[in-house]
Parts: sequence; structure tokens; C-alpha cells
Amino acid sequence: MRARTIVVTALRLSFLGRPISARFSLAALVMLAAACRGTEPFVAVPTSIAVSPGVVSLTALGATQRVTAIVLDQRGDPIAGAAVQWTSRNAAVATVDGTGLLTAQGVGSAHLRASVALSTGSLSDSALVTVSQVARRLVKVSGDRQTDTVSGTLQLPIVVRVEDSLAHPIPGITVAFSVTQGGGRVGAAADTSDLAGRASVVWTLGGSPGPNALSASLTGAGVSGNPAGFSADAVTAGTVPTVVRFAGHGQTGLIGFPINVPPAVLLRTAGGAPIAGATVVFAITGGSGTIAGTTAQTDAAGVARVGSWSVTAGPNELMATVQGLPAVSGNPVSFSATGAPRRFTVDVRFLTAMSLARQAVFTNAAQRWETLIFGDVADVPVSVPAGACGSSSPALNETIDDVIIFASIDSIDGPGGTLGQAGPCAIRSGSRFALFGVMEFDSADVASLESDGQFDPVIRHEMGHVLGYGTVWSSLLAGRGGTDPHFIGPQALAEFDRVGGTAYAGAKVPVENCCGSGTRDAHWRESVLDRELMTGFLDAGSTPLSVVTTASMGDMGYLVNYAGSDPFVLSVSIGARPGLVRALGDDVLRLPVMEIDATGRVVRVTLP
Repeated sequence: MRARTIVVTALRLSFLGRPISARFSLAALVMLAAACRGTEPFVAVPTSIAVSPGVVSLTALGATQRVTAIVLDQRGDPIAGAAVQWTSRNAAVATVDGTGLLTAQGVGSAHLRASVALSTGSLSDSALVTVSQVARRLVKVSGDRQTDTVSGTLQLPIVVRVEDSLAHPIPGITVAFSVTQGGGRVGAAADTSDLAGRASVVWTLGGSPGPNALSASLTGAGVSGNPAGFSADAVTAGTVPTVVRFAGHGQTGLIGFPINVPPAVLLRTAGGAPIAGATVVFAITGGSGTIAGTTAQTDAAGVARVGSWSVTAGPNELMATVQGLPAVSGNPVSFSATGAPRRFTVDVRFLTAMSLARQAVFTNAAQRWETLIFGDVADVPVSVPAGACGSSSPALNETIDDVIIFASIDSIDGPGGTLGQAGPCAIRSGSRFALFGVMEFDSADVASLESDGQFDPVIRHEMGHVLGYGTVWSSLLAGRGGTDPHFIGPQALAEFDRVGGTAYAGAKVPVENCCGSGTRDAHWRESVLDRELMTGFLDAGSTPLSVVTTASMGDMGYLVNYAGSDPFVLSVSIGARPGLVRALGDDVLRLPVMEIDATGRVVRVTLP
């Protein structure tokens, strides 16, 4: 109402000719003012809050339900648009958004709280949420429609997955397996689903040729796909073609990169002759990796391989299926791989003053090698005095993971001589993996290397020597000191052939047979591998760190990543030596090498 001013003046009031007292007059005025206030707008104040429903039950992960909060004012009427805040006391089980939409996250129970703020304190109410997973789907994962010999155990296990209504896996559910045709047997009558919701069984076919069948089932109603039926064919040995794994099973690869050896199968006739031109389809059945070249044809040797298979963290599975033939024993074929993160660390420590730009070259080289060697190696406690790895090296009293490299730029022999020297000072007993080593570069040559754009490849090259390339080859080098030394590690041999080395008539992989003790027997042969980074010479242009070198580190026992290597193809005219710029010189540093066991004890010292 409009504001009013009441003025009380001195006057005599009367009623029916009789005077009215001042006290009576004042009371009348107060009543008038109160009447005016009663017409002001009503301001609702929250006095209570109630959550509805008070109990919520969800039976699938990801399931949602909206809950509401009713806020009442002092008159008992709902307050529209009240500012309600929602929280969950156990977000691992259930979450709630600002509108009261509830989402199941995990099995268990949680309380949801709805509150409204007051000028002093707040009002709140809660609801109890229970999340469970009820089986609603039984899904066939793998193992169906295989072929094997009579009484043979199928290569692939029978695998099913138990899911809730939103296709989330359910652990802890019993799945029963039983043979329904063919007279075979299962490895167990039942299995309990794992964290991925999977239950599996091994199936051995019956003793007579013909169809076999198996049933996987859950107890209870309302489960789609229940029971799940599997079929297989039993054939007499030697009457149908066979397919088997040829290569690429059971590898560990760096996450996000293709595994080193693409999975391959071998297809043969019943008589054992290779079958060429057959179609093989590759498909991922576990993990979320990717493949290239999903369809392949068997070659003249009966081999078909996937183009590449990049893996994700943890277990990965791939299946190869021969198509177009009526019956193939062993079909389909499974492959497994494990995706692992980078866990190999090269710790570079600078012993001389060096610009940030030069330090970055060492750091980048370390990161390059960490992409090629990615598997962790054993930590070793080390306690050695100063000077144990060159005259300027500090004392070490620590546990090393994985390798320490001392780096310096100092005077060696003046311009144009030895550009740098490197090598390990200590290796692990048994595995012979490097523990710590040194890289020294001639200050008289560094500036010219930088101006020629060759400082980076020299650093990468010498770091390889510290890690063991050419320095810890031992039994992997044949013909040491002779006219035809060669590296005989099987991984490097295979990759040498793959990049074009099949045309090379000499012993493989050829190692340098000339040019001084720091070059021969410790580098690839320049006349064959030419521009490859780990020859004993610097060539003009690119100097790729090839898969041959990466594979050689794998032969030494490191867990390596072929796909991190630089592209490299051997020259068609093997034997040429174009683009030679300069020799690296006596770049393998010959120091006493300690062998240190897992307890930190020096068990042997090998003199240069």
C-alpha cells in the first residue's frame, strides 16, 4: 500500500459529547497502522523439504531416475523454483545432477541429499539409492562354429558375457555349460563370470565325425540370449585343410603402436601342402585396439598376415578366420597381445657446462630411445665412488631406474679426430642391461657438427652405445676380429631381410670389418647399411635409426617397439657407399665395465 503519515495533534476528542481519553486515541491509531501493514506482499520462507521417492532401486549401471524435492513455505504451500542443491554421499555408486537426475555408477548403496539454504543454516532431506546388476543378456563372445579333428580340443575356448539391461558386464554370475550333441565333453560344468562379465569353458569334441553342439545357460527368467548355443564340426584327421598360428601370438606392445610382428596364419591341405589364394579375415575380439588390412590372401607359402595391429592397455585379442572353404580344422585362430606403457627411463646428467639448446639435444635423444625401448628393467641399488665412470663422474649412492648417462663436452683430440666417445661403465649381472655409462664429446668438433646439422644424430648414435649397441653384444656377434663379422640375433636378422636384405649374399647382419678398434665389430657395415644411424660413419642427409637396430636391442633382451623406428630400405645396389661425410672415429669408449647384481654387489669387472 502507499506509505501514509499520521500526524497526531493536540486536540480534544469527544464521543456523543463526552471527552475521549488520550490512551484510547493512541490505541485507535495503532490499530489503523496494523491494518495498513496487513496488505503488504507475502514473502515465502522455506520451512520444510521432502525428497520423493525416498527409496530408489536401480538394476543396471548407467540406469537413471529423476528424484524431486518439494519445498514448503510457512503456510504449508510448495515453493515453485526453490533453489535446491543435490549431492551424493557415495558418487562411486550413484551421482546426481543439479536437476535431481540420478545415475547408477556402481553396485552398492548411497544417500542423496537435497538441501535449501536459509538466512541461517539450511533445510535438507535424503533418499536411499540401491544399485544392483540384474542379468538381462547372455552374449556369445567367441568359440562358435569351429572345426577340429575328432576327440580334439578346440583351439578357442567357448566364451560368453553376462550383461545387465544396458549392456554393462556383470561379474560373479554362474554360467552352466553342457554338451548337447556329438558326445564330447567340457572342461567344467560351470564357470563364474569375471570382472569383464565373461565366463568360459574348454570344449573337447566327440569321437565321431559330424556336428557337435554345446549350451551355455543362466538360471532365471527374462535373460535374452539364454541359453546360448554353440556348434562345432568334428572331422577325421587328414581329410580337411588345417589352419594354425604362424607368427605374432603372445606379444607385448607399446600402447598406441602396432605390435612388432603382425599376426599370421598358415593354411595347408589335408596332405600338408600350402594353400595359396585363400581369404583370411582378421577381427578384434578383445580390447579396443585397431587393425589395418583386415582381409588378406594366403601367399604361395600358405601364409596370410594382418596388415598391423595396434594395441591398447592390458589384454588384447584378435581372431583370424579362413573363409570360402567348407571345412578347415583349427578354424578360426586366436591371437593375444598385451598393451603396456612406456616404463624405460634414460636419466641424462650433465658434467660440464652446456647451453640449454645442447642439453635439449641430449634430452630429445633420450626420449627417442625411450620410444624404442619401452619395457622397465630391474631397479638396482648402486654405491660406487667418484671416478668410477670416467675421471669426472660423481659418486653414486642410489637405486637406479633404468639407466644413468653422464654427458660432457670437453677436449678429446682436437678438430677432425674423434667426434665423441661413449659406452657403459656398469651393467646388470645376468641381463647385461646398462646401469650407468658416459658420453663425452670433443669441444673442438661440436660447433662444426651443429653447423652441418649432425650434432643430433651423433648424440643419438653415442647414446645407443651406452645402452649396449656394439658394446654388450657378446654371443650375438659372430666372426669378431675377422673379415666378415656379423650380428646373429634372430630379430635383427628377420628385420634385415624385411627391409631388403634378402638380396645380400654375405653373412647377416653385416658388422663393420674395418677402420680401427672403436669402429670395427661395434657398428653396422657402412658399405651395406649405408645411411643407417648406427654405422661408424656420418652420411649426408638423413640418418635413420632403423628397425634393424631396434630389433638388435630386442635380441639383447630389451622390450622394444619396432613401430617407433625410422623408415628404412636397403639400397638396391648393396655395396655402394655414397654420401660419406666423415668417420665417427674411435667412438666406443673402452672402460672397465662392472657387472652388478640385484643387491648392488659388484660380481665382475671386465677390462677393456
